[in-house]
Amino acid sequence: MYLNIMLPSFYNHIQQRPDKGLGRENQYVPDSHASEFWNSFYTDLQSKTIFNEPFFGFVQGVNPYFGNFGYSFHPSKKIPNYYNIGVYGGGDPKTKIIPVCDGVLEYSGFDIVNGYYVLISHPHIQTEDGYVMHSLYMHLKKPLVKFSSYQKMLREISFHAYPKILIERETPIGELGSTGVVGGRQSVLYVQIEFRHPYKDDVVVIDPLSLFGLKSQENIAKNCETFEDFNKLGNTKISDFKKYNIEKYIEPK
Repeated sequence: MYLNIMLPSFYNHIQQRPDKGLGRENQYVPDSHASEFWNSFYTDLQSKTIFNEPFFGFVQGVNPYFGNFGYSFHPSKKIPNYYNIGVYGGGDPKTKIIPVCDGVLEYSGFDIVNGYYVLISHPHIQTEDGYVMHSLYMHLKKPLVKFSSYQKMLREISFHAYPKILIERETPIGELGSTGVVGGRQSVLYVQIEFRHPYKDDVVVIDPLSLFGLKSQENIAKNCETFEDFNKLGNTKISDFKKYNIEKYIEPK
C-alpha cells in the first residue's frame, strides 16, 4: 500500500497556458515568476516518493529541438510559439511503457490527434487545495490496459467511480508507437503530468522531467518563426536529427 502524499497549494503560483489562443483556456502551467515556490514544490515531491521513467532511456531520448516542456516550434502543425505541456521521448518501436508510479486507470482509447493513449490518476498524490496528480501517455502503438464494455457501462452510471482498476508501477500500460499527429514519423511517447480538481475544470500541468529532479530545458527550436527556420536547423544539424530519429520532419536541401 502506498503512502498518501500531501503537497502545498499551488493555485496562487500558476498562470494560464501562454498559447491560450489555441483553445486551451482551462490549462495552467507554473508561473514563471514563482520559481522559488516551484523549486520547493518539486523538491518536496521528490523527497516523498520515487518515480519511474516510462521506459528505460526515456529522459535521454527527449529531443532537445522540440521535445521539452515549454515554448517550441511545432514541426507537424508548423506552429511557432507553441507551448508544449508535456515531453516527447523517442525510442525503439514496441518498447513497453510503464506508469511513473502506482495509480488508477481513468481512460484508455484513441484520439485523432493524440493517437492511442492511457490516462492514470494517482489519488495518493494531492495538493492541499484538492488537486490530484494524473499522468497521460500518448501516441502509443496500442494500450495494454483498458475497460471492458461492461465496465465502461458501469463507469457511466457510477459517474466514473466504479469499477476501479489499480495499476501498479511496473505494469505495462502500452507500447511505444507513432499513432496520432506524429503517425509515420517516429516512435515516440508524449507524457503529460497534470493536476486535476474533482470539482473544477482547471488542469495544471507541470514538466514531467521535474519528477526525476531535472530542470526544464529550453527547446532549440523555440525561436523558429517559420518552417523554413526549422528546416535550416535540421539541415545544419542532420546528425542530431538522426540521433533523435526526427530527421523526417525536415525537407532535404
